[in-house]
Amino acid sequence: NRVWNPVTGCLHNCWYCYAKKLFTRFHRSFEPEFHADRFIGGKELKKSVKIFVCSVADLFAPWTPEKWRELVLDEIQKPEYNHLTFQLLTKNPENIRLEAKENIWIGATITNQMETPLIGKLINSYKGLKFLSLEPILEFIKFHDLFLKHINWVIVGKLTGSKKVKLNNEWILSIKNDCRQLGIPIFLKNNINWHEKIQEFPINDTQY
Repeated sequence: NRVWNPVTGCLHNCWYCYAKKLFTRFHRSFEPEFHADRFIGGKELKKSVKIFVCSVADLFAPWTPEKWRELVLDEIQKPEYNHLTFQLLTKNPENIRLEAKENIWIGATITNQMETPLIGKLINSYKGLKFLSLEPILEFIKFHDLFLKHINWVIVGKLTGSKKVKLNNEWILSIKNDCRQLGIPIFLKNNINWHEKIQEFPINDTQY
């Protein structure tokens, strides 16, 4: 529902990154930066609100200063925010040092087969609700059921703003079938234009 970006900028240099393109268009630096003046302002928000934390940065990336990471994680763990759900995405799940908390969901971004080992790293690093963001999905991805069964949610989206990769419906069908077989909720973004609307969320956020 909302984003909170106390940290902006990223050095992954992904060629498909929409955020970097947006920053460049407005002549803004995409170097990592901490914004101490940005507050959650979530005390008045309803319980159902989900907040995407650091949507244009990777909080767990090796270049993110530990102090920044601590400040952000300490903030979202405050008791006054227990009624909100915080979502974080990373390509470096091995750097997660956080006890499981019901209202903190952490996901790994996976766009191709080579990145699937991140699933195991995510499982080993965080015992709370875990999800995968397959966005943009760039090729057919085959998942190992032994890893996938520990994931609580899967999001799939296509590459936008570029014709470099053409989405193949077989990629989506395979992921959908894997999720159905293991009982994992799946959320297909509208840009996929799938023939049926499938936009599911974890049924019980407390069951990891």
